[in-house]
Amino acid sequence: MAESAKDPRPVARPRPRARRLLGKLKNKYRLLLINDRTFEERFSIRLTRLNVLLLTLVAFTLHGLFVTALIVFTPLKRYIPGYSDQETKRNAYRSTVLADSLELRVREQDAYLMNLQRVLRGELHADSANLFAPLVATPGPEDLVPGDADSALRARMAREQAYDLVEGANGSGPRDLAGLVLFPPLRGIVTTTFDRAQGHFGMDIVAKADAAVKACLEGTVIEASWTTDAGHVLHIQHRNDLVSIYKHNSVLLRKVGDKVRAGEAVAIVGNSGELTTGPHLHFELWLKGDPVDPQRYIVFE
Repeated sequence: MAESAKDPRPVARPRPRARRLLGKLKNKYRLLLINDRTFEERFSIRLTRLNVLLLTLVAFTLHGLFVTALIVFTPLKRYIPGYSDQETKRNAYRSTVLADSLELRVREQDAYLMNLQRVLRGELHADSANLFAPLVATPGPEDLVPGDADSALRARMAREQAYDLVEGANGSGPRDLAGLVLFPPLRGIVTTTFDRAQGHFGMDIVAKADAAVKACLEGTVIEASWTTDAGHVLHIQHRNDLVSIYKHNSVLLRKVGDKVRAGEAVAIVGNSGELTTGPHLHFELWLKGDPVDPQRYIVFE
C-alpha cells in the first residue's frame, strides 16, 4: 500500500493575542508632507504606533512637570484659591501681635487719662500710684448721697408715673382686683350683663362701628384665633393669673406673643361668629380660672 505524499510547506500556527497586538504596535508607517500643487515631498518620517504612544506619554509628563514647576517656583501659586504661603502666615501673625499691642497701649492711655483727671479733681493721690493702670477708690458715705441731678430725675419720674395703670400685689381671690385700675376695653351700651347661672360669663357692649377695642391691663397675647361661635377671639394674659377675653371682633390687631399696654388698641369691633346678632364686643375676665363680673371693676358707659 503506497504512503501518501507529505506537503513540504510548513504549517502556520496561530500566534497568541498579545503577540499579535505587539506586532500591530511595531508595524511601521511613514508620515509624509507633500506640496499640494507640485506634489513635491517636503518632509517624511517613519513611525510606529508604539513610538507615537511613547512620545505622547513623554510629552504629557513634561507638560505636567512644567506646570508644577511654574506653580511651585513662581508667584503664580498665590492666585490659587485657598493657598496660603509661609510669608502670608507670618505677616498675619505679626499683624495680630501688633493689633494686640496697640489695643493694650490704647487701654493704658485711656486708664492714664482717666486717672489723671481723677487726680486733678482731688479724688485720688498719685504719690505712689501707677497712673497707667486702673485705680480703684473705695466709696465713702458722702459718695452715696444723691446729688441735685439725681434728685431732680427722681422727682420727674415720680410725676410721670403718678397716673400709670399698674397692677396690685398678688392675691388669692376677686378682692385683689379692687386695687387695680382697669381700663374699659370699649365705651358703649351694655346690653347683656354677667350671669353665671345662665352660663354667660361676660358682658356684651354695643358701640359705634369700627370702634377700637382696647386692652384693659398690660399683658401678653396668648391666643389670637377664629372660632365658629365667637368669630375673631383675642386672649390676653395679665399678672396675678388674670386673663381678659375679647370676642366677635372684625379684625385682630395683635398676634400671639405680642406685649400690649393698658389702653392700647388690640382689635376692631365686629359681628363675627354665629352667636351674635349685631356689631358688639363680648368681654370676659377670668381670675385664677374663675370668671368674674367685669362691671364690678370697670365703668363701660
